Amino acid sequence: MRKFTLLFMAVLSFGVCAVAQLDPKPVEVPKTEFFIGYAYQHADTSGSSSVVSGTNVTSTNLNGFAFEFSHYLRSKNLGFTVDISRGSNKAVDSTGINYVRTSYLAGPSYRIHSIGFFTANVHALVGIDHSAFTVPHTNTTVSYTSNDLGAAAGVTFDGNLSRHLGVRLAQVDYLYTHHYGTNQGSFRYTGGVVARF
Repeated sequence: MRKFTLLFMAVLSFGVCAVAQLDPKPVEVPKTEFFIGYAYQHADTSGSSSVVSGTNVTSTNLNGFAFEFSHYLRSKNLGFTVDISRGSNKAVDSTGINYVRTSYLAGPSYRIHSIGFFTANVHALVGIDHSAFTVPHTNTTVSYTSNDLGAAAGVTFDGNLSRHLGVRLAQVDYLYTHHYGTNQGSFRYTGGVVARF
């Protein structure tokens, strides 16, 4: 039995070495894709203290979700992306202030050719960003909301599990907003599942 195990391991090792010598073939990725997953944002809240009573927080961490739809042209890797994301923090500070940020963005994206297991793209998106603070008071809560310009630029790295399924290993974006009369720069990370058709 021991000789059989050693022989089996040797054949398996030689097989792995032989496969490793083959040239990797890029996965042909379909032109339409849907993404859904987790979103983390380090949100800049500069300027909010001048409008929102009871807070002096200039940044906070938000956890939530993101959804994206992308479509690329048949003959080229140029396409467009629609991005919806939402993040929240139920306790921005010790007083229990709740903060929610929701973005509705769209714009051009460019897919870099698949290299074996990986696919990457770059994008520049613009749209509306909604910011909402909920401040608790003695017997009630007061809400402060702002709808303003939002813009994001970033890069995406996907791992291709098959032609129609992938894992978004990382999407990293710089997000510009202009709430409460102040320019704000935030960073966002998303990761999750990609379905392609």
